[in-house]
Order: sequence, then structure tokens, then C-alpha cells
Amino acid sequence: MLGDSPERTRVKRLRRRNRESGATLVEFALVMPILLLLFIGIMEFGMSFYDFLTVEQGAREGVRTGAFVGTAADADCQIITSIVAFLPNGFLDRIDRIEIYEATANGDQIASRTNTWLYTGGDPDPCANPLLNWTVVEQWPSVTRQTAAGPQPLDIIGIRIRMTHNWITGLPPFTGSYVIDESTILRMEPEVFG
Repeated sequence: MLGDSPERTRVKRLRRRNRESGATLVEFALVMPILLLLFIGIMEFGMSFYDFLTVEQGAREGVRTGAFVGTAADADCQIITSIVAFLPNGFLDRIDRIEIYEATANGDQIASRTNTWLYTGGDPDPCANPLLNWTVVEQWPSVTRQTAAGPQPLDIIGIRIRMTHNWITGLPPFTGSYVIDESTILRMEPEVFG
């Protein structure tokens, strides 16, 4: 018997192909959980980073507005409006609170000079009727802010936004939630009267 019959050769090829496809299936079964975990991790960290950047940029928008509007009677309303206008749709519902505060020269928040805004739902426009859709605790009225150049240094305004980020999948290690707490400070713009 010098060679195999064509039928026998075909059977050997089929067996080899079946063994190889079985090995491929086992390899896929071993690699798939790792790829799935990698995909979920990228998605979770991406959404977390998006929330962090949105909160950080919202605080920056608010502090820029606050430094510019100065002692206007509706300064806090304008600050909150600028933050709300920046946030994507539905994002405001996830924010725990927004604080407008006076900061010390080294950037620390003065707790006794902090205005806290809590969104309770409904129309997010704080200027329309702030007491209807917002809970406001005011300890630093805008008319008392130092914005005139003189012997007193200009006030430093700060905006702090706190938001609880819930992990989307809830699969380990992405279970529970954590708090995003971002604050930004800026010196008030001097008002010039002539």
C-alpha cells in the first residue's frame, strides 16, 4: 500500500478540520470573557470621564459668568443659567448640588459665605421662578461681593458642583457609585465707574 485511497484522504482532512475548528472554539471561549471585560471597562471609564469633564467644564462656565456679572442683583441666577445652558439634556437631574462661594486667597471655600442651589425638578431656568424648581440657601448675597478696585482686594468667587456617578453595568469591579466633586475659583472682575 503505497498511498491512501482518495476516500481515506478526504476522511483524514475532515477529521483534521474538525479538530482545528474545535480548538478555535475553545480558544474563543477562553478569550471572549477577557474581551468582554475589556469592552465593558472602556465603556464604563469613558462614561465616567465624560461625566467628570462635563462637571468640570460646567463649573468653569459658572465661575466665568460669576466673575463677570459681579454684584448684579440676579448674579447667582445668571451663574446657574450659564451652568444649566452648558449641561447636556438630562444631566442636571444627576447633579446633587451647585455651590457659589467666596474663596480665600489660597482657594479654600468659606463655608459661612456659600450659596447652595439644589435642583428639585421642572423648569431648570432659575430666573423664571427660583423658588419653584430650586431650593436655595443664600449666605453670600451678590450685592455684598467686593468688585470695586480700592483698598479692599477683589473677592474670589468659586463654583463647586457635586454629582454622584453611578456605574452603568454594575458588574464587578464597576459596582456602586462615587462622587464627582469639582470646584473652580476666579477673582471677580473689577467694576469701573466713570
